[in-house]
Formats: sequence, C-alpha cells, structure tokens
Amino acid sequence: MKRLSDYLPGFHDDLDKKKKPRSADLRQEKRLTRSKAMKLAEEERVRLENMPRVAEDFGHTIFPNEIWNRILVFLSMQDLRELTLTCQTLRLIANEILWHSPSFKRPMRAHEFETLKHLPIRKLHTYDLHLKGKRTAGEWFVEIFQEMPLLQELVVCNDGRSSNDITMETLQVIAPYVTKITTGAIVCKDRTEFAKQIAKIDFPKLESVLIFDKVLRHHDTRYHCSFDTKIRFKLEDLQLINHMPVTVVSTVELQPDIELAEFDENFPGRRIQSLSYPQMAFLLQMKSLKKVYWKHFFYINSFERSILKELEDKPGVRLIKLF
Repeated sequence: MKRLSDYLPGFHDDLDKKKKPRSADLRQEKRLTRSKAMKLAEEERVRLENMPRVAEDFGHTIFPNEIWNRILVFLSMQDLRELTLTCQTLRLIANEILWHSPSFKRPMRAHEFETLKHLPIRKLHTYDLHLKGKRTAGEWFVEIFQEMPLLQELVVCNDGRSSNDITMETLQVIAPYVTKITTGAIVCKDRTEFAKQIAKIDFPKLESVLIFDKVLRHHDTRYHCSFDTKIRFKLEDLQLINHMPVTVVSTVELQPDIELAEFDENFPGRRIQSLSYPQMAFLLQMKSLKKVYWKHFFYINSFERSILKELEDKPGVRLIKLF
C-alpha cells in the first residue's frame, strides 16, 4: 500500500500515521525522570483516545470532526447525500449539515414526520408541517418535539400560500417551542382580537416577532407587499403586544388615517390625500425594533416624515423602502 509521501514530494513520513508519544522522547525534550515521563506519556495517550476524531482515511491522515465539518459545508446537497454512503463517521457529519434546517416539498403530517425524529434537526418552519386543522395535530407534533433534544428553533411563517397558515389554537399548543413569529402566518380576521389572544400566550423561547404579511426570504428587497382591504394593526393593538420582542414592522400592516392635505407643491391648485399613521410615534418606544418597511410613494404628512427620520437615525434600526 502506497503512503502519502509517495504522492506528495516533501511530505514527511512521520505524518503518514499517528505516532504514540513515548516516554523516552518526553525525557529527552523536558529532561524528566523516567516515572514522570511515563506518566505524561500515559496522559497524552488518554487525551488522544478521548478526542473526537474521524476514522483514519486510507491509513494516512486523521482529521478532527470540526475540520471535516468546515470542509463539507461547501458541498452541494447531492454531494452530501452521496457522502453519507461512504462510511459511518462521515455519514453522521453529513447528516448534521443536511438535516440542520430541512425543507420539504409538501407539509408533512405527524405520522410521517415521526419517522424523522432521530435525525439531527435543529430548525423547523411551520409551513413544512401539516398543522392546519384540529388541535390534536399540534399536540401530536409537540409529543414528537419532546423526543428531539437537538431541536432549537421553530419558526412560525408561511411560504406565500394561505393554506399553510395556522390557527391561534395551534399556536398556543406549540408555543413552548416557538422562537420566531410572522403575524401573516396566523389565521385572523380581527387584528384587535388577534393582539388580545397572542398577548396572553406564554412563549418561553420567543426571540422575534415580525409584523409582516409574507415570509422574508433571502433578501429584504425581494418582498412584494399586497394592498388587501383586510383589517390592519391599530395603535391599541401594538400597545397590547409591546411586551413581545417585535423586531420587524411593515407600515403596510398598520391601519392609517386618511386626511385631506394642503395643495400639492408640485401641482398648484390640486389637493392630495395624505396618510396619517398614529402608530409611527409609538415605533420609537419599541425597544426590540430593528427594521421598519415603508412604502416610499405614500403621501405622509410632515410629522410622519420626522418620525421616519428619527427611526433612520436611531442606532440599531434600519429603514427599508418597499417598491
């Protein structure tokens, strides 16, 4: 069997295989007594045996799992699937990358998802789970989550299809595992009632709430808002959920007041309608707020413009225009 030094010129043979530390070498380097050198050699041998490592690759090199993980993240999904067929150790590392945040072609029912609970899944989205319908569906998923110790995130969001939205009753069942909520992914006809109900639910792991209609994907500017006549959030609704970590707000989701403005500066003799947002001043009081989306072509009064300017200058807050 050829060694690595036969293929790489200048590669020393002492790297071809792992050498165990010898007490004689330690004595020569540190000038220790024989008993102390033997003790240090034994400690080093135990340390190497307990270190998590991948099995020898063709007998000429040994990599820690962390190094393999840094290498495999650059592979495509297809390559990772093929890599799971090589050996047991690489299969475990590849599965951690493949199943970290899986995405399915259709929402999985509880009895189907139960066959995957042994995999190293750390992040899930509700649009990948069949949670719509009876309350028992959410309870079944919660029982499965309890047997998944690696699960860290459960994101309540949709993929643009209203059929994947969940009810408030289901949200209450899965609340102990929810880490992020997009309000547009929850079925609701009255935003005031929505705010009252969600404010009463305990979310021990909740990190972020997005007052948004659609899920944010890949990049902020790819979002296209809709102009439905649905009921939006009023000032009182935002005050009810102010204790929650609201990090993103879209002005499209806020209920404006339409008022008649003065004459248009660009077109003398023509009056224009401006939109007044009573909620704008309250946005400055939200401690967790990080992003505000707004329609740049809306006619807003001077007070709202000053609020937007303050939000733009506020540290940690981004003001993003929607087209």
